[in-house]
Amino acid sequence: MAALASAALASVCCLGPLVLAGLGLGSLGFAAGLVKYRPFFLALTAVILTVAFYETYRKREVVCPDGSCDRRAVGRAAKVGLWVVTALAAALAFFPNWSSRMIGSGRATAPAGAQVLALKISGMGCADCVLEIRRALEKVPGVLSADVDFSAGTARVASDGTADPRAVIAAVAAAGYKAALIGGEGRDGKPRS
Repeated sequence: MAALASAALASVCCLGPLVLAGLGLGSLGFAAGLVKYRPFFLALTAVILTVAFYETYRKREVVCPDGSCDRRAVGRAAKVGLWVVTALAAALAFFPNWSSRMIGSGRATAPAGAQVLALKISGMGCADCVLEIRRALEKVPGVLSADVDFSAGTARVASDGTADPRAVIAAVAAAGYKAALIGGEGRDGKPRS
């Protein structure tokens, strides 16, 4: 159980917002701050599982009433249980790596004639952060769509021209990430300064 808990903590930055959003409770933006502790939780998971495997597979001496001793390992059920827990812990620990394939991308298209703001976003720990940031951006008044690219660490926000860039940056900050304006395109599609 400790291995499962530490594996879940290793991925809480991605699991937390999904679970809370699924429950309709909003985001868990502060979980993005836990990304820096991910290596610690992964190492803790590995240590706990190593100890569990050692304790499960080592031979133990059993003292018999007649004085003879026998060396036995734990039963088959305990071994199967350990392997099931190990598989669940691995699925939780590597959730940020495989989950984006199941959830989908954060790609959205900008409507023709929209004003586009380009943002540099930092603090994303996995591809699932894209969904949380996109949801936050699309709640800003005047924003028509948002396209968040995890690998590039950027976002393109299409607006009707009334979206305040400070409100866009504040929405990203409220989701638990940092954003900075890096330019954008005007209604004519040309870069603006």
